[in-house]
Amino acid sequence: MENKVLFLDFDGVLFDTLREVYLVNRCQYRGIPFFSDVDEKNYRLYYKYKFLVYNIWMFYYFNPLIFGGTEEGNIIPAFKEALLNRDKVGEEKFCEEFLKIREDLIKNHYDFWQTLEKPYDFFFEIKKLYENKKINVVVASKKNKISIIKRFKHYGFDFDEKKVFAREILNNYPSKADFFAEYMRENNYTDAIFVDDNINNIMPCKKYKNIKTILALWGNTAPKSVGYTEEEAILEILNYFS
Repeated sequence: MENKVLFLDFDGVLFDTLREVYLVNRCQYRGIPFFSDVDEKNYRLYYKYKFLVYNIWMFYYFNPLIFGGTEEGNIIPAFKEALLNRDKVGEEKFCEEFLKIREDLIKNHYDFWQTLEKPYDFFFEIKKLYENKKINVVVASKKNKISIIKRFKHYGFDFDEKKVFAREILNNYPSKADFFAEYMRENNYTDAIFVDDNINNIMPCKKYKNIKTILALWGNTAPKSVGYTEEEAILEILNYFS
């Protein structure tokens, strides 16, 4: 076990976070307060196509399609076209505003925020394995670090904060895979297993033969994706570290 490490995403792997991100994006794009009723039809549309987004800046192009009334059949081609004509200045401003809104939600409406993200059964299985020293774990997520730590503490998970690498670190790398490779070299890990719910984070790992990947089907994956259920993923992890 000493030479192996498990890398975990947060959103869509450990926690279902879609409701929180939806409310933040809705507030930013349409100015609707956090506590206002959710249009369930619109939320289902958001849920269905959220798999397209795997970096915060991508919401800059995603939100106008979801909240702006784009015909469902045009969402994917319109999103792909938008990525071909990126507005880097607009993206940067968007990300700053997004993080400020999320910070306001956590700071000023903490109890409500606590209700928005739900742990998967997978989270509790990982917590148990970690606490029993069965696995080495690193969390790698584009979420901000303080949110991850607060969420873990709320559920009694005394996780080593030094093993949480969030957007502040990961934004310095072309992909999560490149971060993993450097982390493994620096910490003398020969092999790794990585769980994420977005294929765009999984694919770059193919260039590293010592990083095994698990696509989390319980998260927000594209239709007809081929991956693992929570039970299958836990079994695979146990076999890996045995």
